[in-house]
Amino acid sequence: MGATTQIDIHSLISTEIPPLPNAAIRVATLAQDANVSTRAIADAIGCDPALAARILRVANSPLYAPLRRITSLPMAVGALGHRVIYQIVIASIASEAFRRKERSPLEKVLWEHSVAVALMAREISSALGMRGSEEAFLCGLLHDIGKLLLIRHDALLYLQLVETDDGRDLLTREEEIYGYTHAQIGALVARHWELPEEIAYAIYHHQRPGHVDQSIFMARVVNVADGIANASGIGLRKIEEEEVVRSESARALRLDGPQLRALWEKSSTSLREMIAVFS
Repeated sequence: MGATTQIDIHSLISTEIPPLPNAAIRVATLAQDANVSTRAIADAIGCDPALAARILRVANSPLYAPLRRITSLPMAVGALGHRVIYQIVIASIASEAFRRKERSPLEKVLWEHSVAVALMAREISSALGMRGSEEAFLCGLLHDIGKLLLIRHDALLYLQLVETDDGRDLLTREEEIYGYTHAQIGALVARHWELPEEIAYAIYHHQRPGHVDQSIFMARVVNVADGIANASGIGLRKIEEEEVVRSESARALRLDGPQLRALWEKSSTSLREMIAVFS
């Protein structure tokens, strides 16, 4: 595909990835403390009107199917729980990274794919009875944020790279051109935001989960969710569903075609709403 293009990835991350706002840092910190009160978290959320509106909208969305309408922040925190509040805070910040005044069609597709993978990863994790379904959502949402940075660096070059079919996988081609893979860059973004190390690990290994000795189940969940989203036509590349069903990750998780189709159907019912919430 031509000569390697030199990029200063740390400079690119600093330029393109927004820092954590003080209010978001405060809420995220409180939400990780099991002993903190609902009122304290609600008060912290109230300092950021945009975040407050988003949390109320998520709390009333089909994703959490509330039994009654959530009308206040204390109600939202009580109904969703600390872990989901933390997830929404990070998801809100991620949505800011994907959004800008002149977002390209490629970036729009990538954002919709990321939300789809997040929802599917959450459903897979929940169906398997795994702890950390909300972490699965975040891993799915952030798994391709490295691609966003490579697109911002040179969209035409990256599109050519994605469309190249030379018998090698995407990560190999990325490393040859940039010196980094999108998965490595995504892990660096997770560390830039000081997210838990298991999230960075899952992002790093989501396309090669067999190579990891930590967060392997999460990496496999994201790997399958990524494949199903692409097979359903939401993503930068099209693959066949059967390829996902036969994959090492699907077999390791003991997920067959009917199960995956049922989980995707559940995920896709919330997709448009979640894209709207975080857009």
